[in-house]
Amino acid sequence: MTQIKHPILSFSLVTLQFALIGILLLVLPLSLHPIILGIQALAIIIGLWAVFVMHIGHFNIVPDPMPEIELVTHGPYRFIRHPMYFSILLFFLPIVVLDLSWLALALYSGLILTLFVKLSYEEQMLMDTLPEYEDYQLASKKIIPFVF
Repeated sequence: MTQIKHPILSFSLVTLQFALIGILLLVLPLSLHPIILGIQALAIIIGLWAVFVMHIGHFNIVPDPMPEIELVTHGPYRFIRHPMYFSILLFFLPIVVLDLSWLALALYSGLILTLFVKLSYEEQMLMDTLPEYEDYQLASKKIIPFVF
């Protein structure tokens, strides 16, 4: 079954994702605590590693697969299918925990929900586009290394 692309859904999810990231950056307190900075540095490294392995120009900010897509299964993609999403969630986790307000939890939960809707939509399109994607799903975790 071929999945129909929905550009309005794709751009809406990206817009919501970036809006939530922007609001979280404005609302959450900055911290110079070494543990928080270490976790955030790790998140940035994972995100950059994913971009490096995917090669700039070969990934799309919207969840729609690019026409000449090739499945990448090395680097961080060996362990999880969505390392860039993981890096976003990991980056904000320690400062959400530090703040622990209803607003921070609501915004972070909204970001998690948005990313999960986006990755589910993306994975459906990837299964339709790449015949080997189902095997890759069985061999890797979705977003949390070794867990989920």
